[in-house]
Amino acid sequence: NKLGIEPVILPEERCCGHDLLWTGDFENFEKLAHLNVKYIKEAEAKTVIMTCPEGYRTFKIDYEDLLGGLDFEVIHLSEFISNMIEEGKLKFENKIERKITYHDPCRLGRHLGVYDAPRNVLNSIPGIELVEMKRNREEAQCCGVSSWLLCGESSKQMQLDRLKEAIETGAEQLVVGCHKCKIHFSCVMSEKRPPGYENIKIDVVDLTEIIAEAMGIKVE
Repeated sequence: NKLGIEPVILPEERCCGHDLLWTGDFENFEKLAHLNVKYIKEAEAKTVIMTCPEGYRTFKIDYEDLLGGLDFEVIHLSEFISNMIEEGKLKFENKIERKITYHDPCRLGRHLGVYDAPRNVLNSIPGIELVEMKRNREEAQCCGVSSWLLCGESSKQMQLDRLKEAIETGAEQLVVGCHKCKIHFSCVMSEKRPPGYENIKIDVVDLTEIIAEAMGIKVE
């Protein structure tokens, strides 16, 4: 809306089915795929913008494989915003004096190769200082949880190690490109932590939230 684009909101929109697929429920995943594509076609949408890397991967790879291609373009929000900046259609006016680091989600990064767009967006925000963690891009550490399957001891250790890596950059804030990553990182910090990790604490925000902040959009 801020860019003069009024998106179509599908009243019957459902989950993409990512978790069903990755837990082996192929029958219901296929039903969701057909339903979602049907609703998008009926809306005559030509472009679908994803904020969720899992939804993006599901449409871009799994739906296309299942259905033999799609009749509409699917892009991630970071790619869309990056394109708007490059075309001169968006310039962030709100200055954010903050040192941040960015976490590459598995689905957006390793699965789809989207590394530059989120960084282009963040580097375009006045006042932002982006510092990289030791492991980034293809080498980025996973948040430790996939498809809500398990969040046991090993998962929590991965989360704590990643948060420690973010803190070691000197960043005030960890920006994540996936809302599930945000949930998992925030969750582990709310629990009792093992020795050596008691002081692990950093503000975690989704990429969409910092984009909204830079555009002067209040996020409820």
